[in-house]
Amino acid sequence: MKKQIKIILMIMMIFVLSCQGGADDPKFFYGGQDLLDLVDEAWGDFTSADSLPDYVNALNKFIDAKNTGDALQSEMDPPLIHSTFSDIHTGIGWCHLRLLHADIARDNFIISKEYEEYSFGASVGLMAAYFELGNKIPIDIDQVNLAIDWGRWIFSSGMPEAFEYDLTINVSDVKLLMARSYYTKGDLSNNTDLEAGALYWILQLDSGYADLDANDPDSWHLYENQPQLYDSFDEIILMILRELESEVFPA
Repeated sequence: MKKQIKIILMIMMIFVLSCQGGADDPKFFYGGQDLLDLVDEAWGDFTSADSLPDYVNALNKFIDAKNTGDALQSEMDPPLIHSTFSDIHTGIGWCHLRLLHADIARDNFIISKEYEEYSFGASVGLMAAYFELGNKIPIDIDQVNLAIDWGRWIFSSGMPEAFEYDLTINVSDVKLLMARSYYTKGDLSNNTDLEAGALYWILQLDSGYADLDANDPDSWHLYENQPQLYDSFDEIILMILRELESEVFPA
């Protein structure tokens, strides 16, 4: 009986959509082709942006897409539009992250994940937003711990290792954020049992630093055969993080 009711409801929904014109657009359930084109255009502007005004321009297009989607959802609420809303809020979040509005970025990533929990782009963005909110003076350890928690969730979730709209946002970002988060907390260790510590996550990015030893100052160098130039283990870890940032986030 329940199965029959579901079938009847599906037939009724198809009939309503065909009467209202939705069936003419194969992308209607996602918000329609025009909305999807606007979202793609906004992501194209984001990935090609190289200045703050460029990110503002991309943000405005994402907001236009959100307003368009809001209007459509209030009329009919096609079910798969949730996927499109996730992409839109992820885009808004990343634009605000680039514009250094970590609190607004965080809120949009949370909304995005309410629409689509296993969004890699939103998950990495949320992790980055929590890190930025915690990495200040004084340090907000609770926010940094949230960044670490989201990093661990990303690795355990089985999601793809890159964001479909911007392949430069990938699993290397997560590893670097884990290393930076532990450094911010003052944990410089290579704790393989707990998969914790700045050095542990540095080694997940670049095993070339495997000889680095907190108790051996002669190992405190960036490059092979380079003389020891640093006064503390903290200093060499910081310099390595900066070196890795230039590789993961190339100018």
